[in-house]
Amino acid sequence: MDVPERRPYNGSRDWDDQHETPLLRDVAFNRHSMNDGHHVSPYDNAMIQVGDEGITVRLVQGLNPEFEKVLSKATRATIGISLETPDNDNRDWEEMLQGGLQTALETQVVVFEVSGVSRACTHQLVRSRRAAFHQQSMRASFYGRQPETRIPESMFNAPEEVRALWMEALRLAHEAYAAACEADVSYQDARYILPEGTTNYIMLEYPLREFLAVYAYRACAMFQWEIVSVIRAAGDILSARYPFLEPYIKISCEKTKGALDMDRQNETDESLGLRGVGERDRLEAFQHHCTFQGWEKVEHQCPFPWARESNRSFKSKLHTIG
Repeated sequence: MDVPERRPYNGSRDWDDQHETPLLRDVAFNRHSMNDGHHVSPYDNAMIQVGDEGITVRLVQGLNPEFEKVLSKATRATIGISLETPDNDNRDWEEMLQGGLQTALETQVVVFEVSGVSRACTHQLVRSRRAAFHQQSMRASFYGRQPETRIPESMFNAPEEVRALWMEALRLAHEAYAAACEADVSYQDARYILPEGTTNYIMLEYPLREFLAVYAYRACAMFQWEIVSVIRAAGDILSARYPFLEPYIKISCEKTKGALDMDRQNETDESLGLRGVGERDRLEAFQHHCTFQGWEKVEHQCPFPWARESNRSFKSKLHTIG
């Protein structure tokens, strides 16, 4: 592979011009000289985590013990409830999960804690609008001399010279960060050199209604592998704790009924792009349709047998990738 000639870096101001802009002056509290020893990351371990290895997801807060009562009352609120009548003990609360006006699901908040995820992943996690997040701060704490870093499998399995460049860049970034901190540059300014793969801790706080929506979208295999791993792990934990939620913690395509290209049932597996063989695989291939709305082609990327370009509910007419 021809390597293009490396150009010198150009600064937006002359390298010798080191005047200070009042608003940009580094006066932050968070620096080595002010650190009492408590503001230190616990992940300064020189560990390189490969793929999704080392990611831990736990449930911190589950459903309120009054969950069923709240949903039952919300279901019956439309017709009115006598406060003198004892609470009923039937299972009408399940209707709130099945459809209709599901606003009462917002009264139930589940909280997960996740450690070992990269900053690249947390930048995606926090894009949910109806959720709250509490994240380890690169601004408030010293991340250490060799903070734990995540490397994608694609990079780990790349040619040795490529992986060697990645590791050298990581080493230099860590050296530059540590040197800046030791020179008493604030952590909030020194952090600019740390890689997106640096791992950290984050708490995810979702109203149940929002988590079901996030799972339906972000658990799809077509999205970035790390966030898919985190969201699927959270869904597995919630289903194990509350088995009655399992039918509702589904990817959006799993909630559909029937394929959109049913007229192709008699075509060969090869022409359909099916990767399985046998009657069961063919039956599964026509149980659902693909709801992915991105620009990428789903075939050979998503493992579901119904993931076919001809079986998608939406495809962009203006943009295509792959």
